[in-house]
Amino acid sequence: MSNGQQRTSLGLDDEPIDLEELTGARQKPALTPEKQKAIFKAGEKTGFVSRQPTRRRKVSPYTAQFGGRCREGIKQLFQDIAERLDLYDNQALELAILALIEKEGYTDLKKKYEEIVK
Repeated sequence: MSNGQQRTSLGLDDEPIDLEELTGARQKPALTPEKQKAIFKAGEKTGFVSRQPTRRRKVSPYTAQFGGRCREGIKQLFQDIAERLDLYDNQALELAILALIEKEGYTDLKKKYEEIVK
């Protein structure tokens, strides 16, 4: 402000405001499964839909990495195949390797494969 005028204090610096005291809430209420279902139903009625994926892809429990470059779209195609088979990506890869071994008739490699996956 100009002309040497000072603003009048609102009194907010005097004592801190306790919001819990004003709202009367001491703890966050527990969200039970029944309450959660009711909230989802009320949201659906008003046009809100859940952003949660309906199905999550499985995460591989295997630790050894096997990678390489591929053509654009092949990775997604492979993941779609694994999802249709309801397998982890690595399990689908193992089946693909087994199918290739059997198709080519590599009996020595099939024995090695069976030892690895037993």
